[in-house]
This record gives sequence, C-alpha cells and structure tokens, in this order.
Amino acid sequence: MDHLPTLVSEARDAIQAAQSVAALDELRVRYLGKKGEVTALLKGLGKLSAEERPAAGERINQAKQTLAYEIDAKRQQLESAALNARLAAESIDVTLPGVARPKAVFIL
Repeated sequence: MDHLPTLVSEARDAIQAAQSVAALDELRVRYLGKKGEVTALLKGLGKLSAEERPAAGERINQAKQTLAYEIDAKRQQLESAALNARLAAESIDVTLPGVARPKAVFIL
C-alpha cells in the first residue's frame, strides 16, 4: 500500500512512453488487468484493519481510475496519429493528369 504513489508514477511514465496501441494494451493488462498490480492492491485490502480499509480503498480506486483515463487518452492519441498517417499516405493528387485507358471495341 505504501508503494502506490511509486506504482502510479511508474505506470504514468510507461503510458506516456507507449508508442503503439499494442504496447498500451500490455500496460493496461499489467496494471489494471485481472492479475494486474493495482488489482492486487485491491485484493490485499482484506489484510488491512477495518479503520484503514475505506481510505486505502478510495486511494487505490482513484489511482485505478486515473490510470484508466490516461490509458484511454493515450489510445485516442495513438489512434488519431495512425489515422492521420494513413490518410496522408493514401492521399490522391487530383491535379495530376489521368491515365488513358484503351477503349473497348465492340464488334456487332
């Protein structure tokens, strides 16, 4: 529980450094997945005293929401950049002359 700020800081740095959607998915699973590091902290709440649990749970849930938000924002940024790159690569210059195609001759 004491290492939550360090864990969140590490996760945020990794999220910002992600260069692809696949890398971002790996980070989501690593931190927020079923066996993720933040999820493990939530599972460990049972070991705390009844007085400590509400505050600790609130801090962990806030960290989880923050990381989920940052992952979603980075995903949108990466997908937008990929779309813009694809559109730039697929652009058509309509000012270029057209390509002449042979005319079909029909014999009647």
